[in-house]
Amino acid sequence: MGKRITIPIFMLVLLFSCSIQSRAYTNQEKLRVLRSLIERDVVFDSKVSIDSFISWSEQLIPTLQEKGKEENYFLIQAQLVQVYLTSGDISLAIDRARIMYEEAQRLHYKFGNVLAKQALGDTYMSSNMEDKAMECYQNALQDLQQTKGHQSYRNRLLLKIVSALRQSENPEKAQPILEELQNMIKKNPDSPLVYGVLTQETYFNILRGQSDRKYLEKAQIGLEQMDSICRKTQESFQQFAYEYTQAAYYRALGTWDKTAFAQSIELYQKMLNDMAGHKGSSYYRRLASEIIKLYKTQGLTEEACKVYQNLYPTVDSIASQGYNRQINTLKTKYTVDQMEIENKEAQNKFLLSVLIGSLLLLLLFFVIVTWLRHQQKALRLSVQKLEQSRIHAENATHAKSVFLSNMSHEIRTPLNALSGFSTLLTEEGLDNETRQQCTEVIQQNSDLLLKLIDDVIDLSSLEYGKLQFSLKRYDAVSICRNVVDTVTKVKQTQADVLFETDLKSQEIDTDDSRLQQVIINLLINATKFTPRGSITLKLEKLPDQDMLQFSVTDTGCGIPLEKQGNIFRRFEKLNENVQGSGLGLSICQLIIEYVGGKIWIDPSYTEGCRFIFTHPINQNNRKEERS
Repeated sequence: MGKRITIPIFMLVLLFSCSIQSRAYTNQEKLRVLRSLIERDVVFDSKVSIDSFISWSEQLIPTLQEKGKEENYFLIQAQLVQVYLTSGDISLAIDRARIMYEEAQRLHYKFGNVLAKQALGDTYMSSNMEDKAMECYQNALQDLQQTKGHQSYRNRLLLKIVSALRQSENPEKAQPILEELQNMIKKNPDSPLVYGVLTQETYFNILRGQSDRKYLEKAQIGLEQMDSICRKTQESFQQFAYEYTQAAYYRALGTWDKTAFAQSIELYQKMLNDMAGHKGSSYYRRLASEIIKLYKTQGLTEEACKVYQNLYPTVDSIASQGYNRQINTLKTKYTVDQMEIENKEAQNKFLLSVLIGSLLLLLLFFVIVTWLRHQQKALRLSVQKLEQSRIHAENATHAKSVFLSNMSHEIRTPLNALSGFSTLLTEEGLDNETRQQCTEVIQQNSDLLLKLIDDVIDLSSLEYGKLQFSLKRYDAVSICRNVVDTVTKVKQTQADVLFETDLKSQEIDTDDSRLQQVIINLLINATKFTPRGSITLKLEKLPDQDMLQFSVTDTGCGIPLEKQGNIFRRFEKLNENVQGSGLGLSICQLIIEYVGGKIWIDPSYTEGCRFIFTHPINQNNRKEERS
């Protein structure tokens, strides 16, 4: 129990010559036969002997060096390495592996590189260097992932890894790989790897059976399945693998059964005698090593020594050391190339990191510049706002001063009249006619003062949005007629006040009191500067627009063109001797703009003065905008 059972990577092959059919094969037929052996993962069969495989391969390899035939070239080379190892020509196998590796590097053929690393791993396995063989197989697996169209070859590499793990007696690591291969067989029961997977599984059960006999029962089932396959295929390669596995099984049983021990010795000795002409083969040595260990477990030291002396002559030991040196030389070349590849990859990664870092720095610089520009723009806008605020503050201060100055001037006149005539009324001896005149002057100036205060209140309310508008549906034509009638009755001029329109009626959304206020202000202003002639209020609907246009045209003195731009400013008066606050037009402008219209002076009219303003017919859109 616990003794090591050494088993070859591939099924140990029967090194006897197989006869070849008498007829000659063309190169195409030879290639087809060799590919069949490769696909079945066998070194020889009843049609092609080991010598024939070597001969045919040497003939075909030069013809496969053309472009487009790389796959067959490297597959045959890899199988040729296995054949050389089987026949004991280890030096030739190492040379062939070296040629494969150099050719794959020259052609930059990735699948060829995979097969070259596999061949290198096979040479390590022939020298019992399982750890290094495993490393080569795993590297080949990694390279296989970068190839296209050869992923099915992965199962063959996995089978080689399992063989290396079995030979180093490591069933724990091999178990998950075996399970993966078994799942593959369930999906593809016709796979040529079925026999190889079954053989490996049986070997592992034999290994486990040395300490737990229940695994030997599983191994026996596996041997029965192997025997069934061998009977169907009649493959001598598979038959030899079956006999070797059966000998290992008997050897494990020999721990408990002396008869099984004798059967194991008999099978090992038979296979050893069959390979007596190929003592240089690593497989011959492994068989001899199995017999030696088997003798040692039974205490037959003398028999073990005889086999050992026959197995390890001095000259062979020297040759083995030479093989190891050759393999290590090839491994060194492979390692150097790998280091160069890794250095290039590291250099590429470094350059990529530098490029990414530079791009990130450039992006950071761009973000900083953009942020600084944004800050500068924000600073400029802030400075502009501060400047505007300063100007507005100065204008407000100036406006306040002007307002106070104008208000004091406008209020002083009626207050002086009120004070003077009120004092006059207190005098005794004043006749009734004079007293009546004083009362009328006091009333007029009281009305003027009240109008001034009302205008200031309206202006302030309109400016700050405190004045409430009651927008309803009114007839604009009726409003105009009423205003004209009212102004006609109170006018202090000989000019006629007229109303013109082509509309019989026109409903409009407005505040009637505010609209009348605007029209009355315009008409009253016109009466002040039109002593005779006419003052005409005209109403018309603008074509293709939801607007009414009002105009007040007089035949008075008019307004100079240079002063028309200031006429809507507060306290602006053309004639300081005319009574009024100078706020009427400003109030008119605020009212009209609030309802969505515009007011202006017609500069083209030169026979007096013409004020024009527009008013929307419907206020639904205006309500949505204000909300």
